[in-house]
Amino acid sequence: MRGEFVDLNGVRLYCYAFGQRGAGHPIVLVHGSFTSSHLWQDVLPRLPKGHRVLVLDLLGHGRSDPPGSTSMTVAAHADRLAQLLDVMGVREAMLVGHGMGAAVSARVAHEHPDRIAHLMLVNPTLLSGHVNEAVLNHRVRRVAALVPLWRRLAPSWLASALHAALLPCFAHRDAGARSLDVYLKPFRLRDGRDAACAQLSALALSRGDTVPALAPGALQCPTALVLGATDPFLDDARSARVINWVKTATDNTATVHSLPGVAHVAPEEAPDRLGTLVSELITR
Repeated sequence: MRGEFVDLNGVRLYCYAFGQRGAGHPIVLVHGSFTSSHLWQDVLPRLPKGHRVLVLDLLGHGRSDPPGSTSMTVAAHADRLAQLLDVMGVREAMLVGHGMGAAVSARVAHEHPDRIAHLMLVNPTLLSGHVNEAVLNHRVRRVAALVPLWRRLAPSWLASALHAALLPCFAHRDAGARSLDVYLKPFRLRDGRDAACAQLSALALSRGDTVPALAPGALQCPTALVLGATDPFLDDARSARVINWVKTATDNTATVHSLPGVAHVAPEEAPDRLGTLVSELITR
């Protein structure tokens, strides 16, 4: 496993490679908001052999640069992901996106259909077939509404608020608390607080960013949608809408999987099952 910083128009994204090059398409793992590449640590050894795996930290997360004035919307993250694939020499890949990363991945798959061979959307947020209907947890919305206040307070205040807002996303609270301590550590610094504020502000601006990707027939590659059965971000009504949007976008060819006992963080809570689903999808 080796890591490197990749310069993309003046900002650096951190990414690392796992596995070995083989005949199969590379697999690119894309985390969501307020997590990092650490999300995938238990999934990596369970992925199919013979595939190069690339794992990245989105801008403002993990080891990647703070955003400064650079956009943090889903569309902007998607543009950088497409650039990263170019720089890393990835001609065609499977994208696996979690949370906001699922929305980012869907947009890339739509805008670059010749580059994306398979698409997996895991516990998606900000995924919407209609403007202003993107799924965003009410607890996160409340934290986002206070961005002007967070900018004036010590970084630890915002990190603590995010910790409280995100903890219910984990099926097992003790394990979730430990994971959040890792994910939120960069946001406890001043640059991290500013990055978190930028991401929170960008969430509202991203609400229509996946609408073109979920238009009828917009996604042409084999696609799987993976939902946690107890995901607080997706109640039954919201899950039904997301399923309908993804089915419509794939001409009803997408497979849908509901994972019992799993909340919002399937890569941590069901890595074995997720690895199996990746193996099944990549053979389609």
